[in-house]
Amino acid sequence: MVLCAMRSPEKGQGARARDETAIEMSLTPNPALRSCAVCGSTRKLPIFRQAFGAMSSGGLLTGYDVVACADCGFCFADGIPEQAVFDGYYAEMSKYEHQDSGGHESTYDLARFRQMAAFIEPLLPGPDTRILEIGCATGRLLALLKDRGFVGVTGVDPSPSCAATAERLYGIQVTAAKISSIPFAAGTVDFIVLAGVLEHIRDLASALGELVRLLSPAGRLYVCVPDASRFSQGEDAPFQEFSVEHINFFGPASMMNLMRSRGLSELACRQEMMEVSFRTRTPVIHAAFQASAARTPLVADSETASGLHAYVAQSQKADHRIHQTVSAIAAGGEPVLVWGAGMHTLRLMQTSRLKDAKIAAFIDSNPHYQGKAIDGIPIIAPGRVRDHAEPIVISSRVYQEEIARVVREDLKLPNRLIRLYDMDSS
Repeated sequence: MVLCAMRSPEKGQGARARDETAIEMSLTPNPALRSCAVCGSTRKLPIFRQAFGAMSSGGLLTGYDVVACADCGFCFADGIPEQAVFDGYYAEMSKYEHQDSGGHESTYDLARFRQMAAFIEPLLPGPDTRILEIGCATGRLLALLKDRGFVGVTGVDPSPSCAATAERLYGIQVTAAKISSIPFAAGTVDFIVLAGVLEHIRDLASALGELVRLLSPAGRLYVCVPDASRFSQGEDAPFQEFSVEHINFFGPASMMNLMRSRGLSELACRQEMMEVSFRTRTPVIHAAFQASAARTPLVADSETASGLHAYVAQSQKADHRIHQTVSAIAAGGEPVLVWGAGMHTLRLMQTSRLKDAKIAAFIDSNPHYQGKAIDGIPIIAPGRVRDHAEPIVISSRVYQEEIARVVREDLKLPNRLIRLYDMDSS
């Protein structure tokens, strides 16, 4: 496997990182402010301010500051709730249950899991390896490993519904628990899988401490996270990588540093593009680590912050065109429906004239959203669109064509569709 290249910091970078542009945090404790999970510094450099509208209930946050640690370069969301708020959100509002498809993932998700299983398999010592996936959702990745002959698979997920679905579909035992209270004895796990998890965790230091506790003396850990150093190479809606749920932005160097700081040494790392939906690819990092008593020095991450600045500039350019379309909808004064009540819509409600449009209702297939409201406007299930004749604004890039298909083929509705994205040219 190819190791990720990590550049050494340029001469003078440390001094520049400590100049007057750093944000000096107050000595007064503020639970919303985070210190760097890698090096512990409270010195931060601003990158972007993300903002969202709010749901009537069940929402997670209304915005945060994207910052870079002025000392080691790790990038993260600052000014966010405590970990307990995130734990409650993922237990009650999980969108990974796939309730609208009986717990089955999309073909794109299945392809992603197969990529991960192919990376993981050579790292597993044998068929009896005790494998634990944390944040396993409905258990499909574990099922793939089980199909490859690894019988000792189990999972943990904060959603009781996900745990029940994994048992029903694949016969895999999944415990409903948060990462800080996994009911396993110390040293009883040989291999931990974290697929799309670390970018969601506020208290990374506590989480990594728990994982190290679970690992056997020669235990290994697999991680897959979005590659923030290359967000500008991805294909998605503007600013979509700064989502409601993603609060840590790893480049390869920051990932290596985080693991090194917790006594884990790298075994392998690969950067690649992963297709997550129709004409939508995102850069990811696959990496593996092994328990080690040695703690190697950190190497400053000089690439991720500059990569995020490039991503912000790219997103701002794309956002301008979308705002023009939204402004025209608002100025026209015609009542519309907005299909999509997730992060894409919440951001537009806060940053564009979408809030000025005459929105009759929002539509979303996620049952956790249905019955709630945004700015007092109800969120309804797709089946209730039959009661409406208004044009439908599709507020999603990833699912734009799928939503259009559902409207025309499944629901057989004549409503005019307003797309925000030209998928042929994007």
